[in-house]
Amino acid sequence: MSRSADYTIQGFLYQFHKTILAILESSDDAQITVEGIIEDIDIEGGFGIKAIQCKYHEGQQAFSLSLVYKPILQMMLHFHSNESLDIKYILYAYFPNETYTGAPHPINEQQISTILTSTDKNYKKYIEALRGKIDIKKFYDKFSLEFGPSLDTVATNVRKALKDNGIHDAYIETLAYPNAIHTIANLSCKHDEQARKVTKSQFLRILQDIKETAISRWTLALKSYKMIFQARRKQLKPNLDKNARLRYFLICQSCIDDFSSGIILFISEYLDKYHFKIAHIKTPLFCLDCTEGDFKDIRLRLHQKRIIVEDGFVCDHFDKTLFFREPMSRKISRTEVEREFRVRLLRFSPTEVVPLLNEHKSDDLFIIGNGRYDELQIQDVNMERLAARNLQEIKYLIGVSNVYE
Repeated sequence: MSRSADYTIQGFLYQFHKTILAILESSDDAQITVEGIIEDIDIEGGFGIKAIQCKYHEGQQAFSLSLVYKPILQMMLHFHSNESLDIKYILYAYFPNETYTGAPHPINEQQISTILTSTDKNYKKYIEALRGKIDIKKFYDKFSLEFGPSLDTVATNVRKALKDNGIHDAYIETLAYPNAIHTIANLSCKHDEQARKVTKSQFLRILQDIKETAISRWTLALKSYKMIFQARRKQLKPNLDKNARLRYFLICQSCIDDFSSGIILFISEYLDKYHFKIAHIKTPLFCLDCTEGDFKDIRLRLHQKRIIVEDGFVCDHFDKTLFFREPMSRKISRTEVEREFRVRLLRFSPTEVVPLLNEHKSDDLFIIGNGRYDELQIQDVNMERLAARNLQEIKYLIGVSNVYE
């Protein structure tokens, strides 16, 4: 894992990896539901339904049944309400000191019954709903506990499964593998159950159609994040090398660790790299999703750094025509030009700014951070999502800096 990943992120990554394996190892007619209505992974096919719940216990060295009381109780409750359905319940758990064998861990019916005698208040509602009502033997026949391998091993298994399913070696580490993680993470967030369903063929087709490496909170937590950064930088370079591209940057303050301290240098260094030549004829636009107070402070700091901006305001009135006008300019050398203003600056607003950006579309739209911004119309726009942790990483990705730490 990377330097910033904690046990919670590792737990999600473990589940995502297991989900990918479940998809890639499934039969062609099986349908997998990510974050299913039963468990984390629901696999439905001619065999019935396999309902898999993943639990990652990196911080617990030794296994104890009490550590998995809650997921077992949740499975018991679902079984009690759906006893007639053909469902196999699988608890897939990782504990550092437990050996992965690929076979169910031995657990007996009496141990399952003991769970219902717990006095832990956290399980009270489950136990009251089940004690004396559930058929323990029938549930036991449909339940199994499996210990999984380490996250590193599961990640290796995912790469192998991608290769076994026709993905070329050259595209696995920096394209198929991170995008598989990113795709599962996106599916898990969808509210509609049908939108979270996928088959192996559909999943592979998604991966084969993707030509850019996803940069997200999940792919940044992978051990291969350095290679992912390098690959993404190479993918962005061809468009960034073009002089006449209209570029918008939408930057989410709450998503970027060093937003306040780094935003002025970020804008300044971008302009010094990509908007100083005579050939740089498209004025970049920076739209900041931040507080009004911070926006005013940024405008002042840009002024103090002698970076002249156009914000479109006359007194307190925003003039769209003024904002999108082209700056007057004069040539100061054979290659360089001095402009009336060097950058357009907006504070993000769903009601006022989104219609403005939709009406005046860019060539490239860089969305920096985890913000969704679904209201933006991206048809005929090259959109690049860069969910980096800080602006230094963004500067590396867009070629402004050669280091990302």
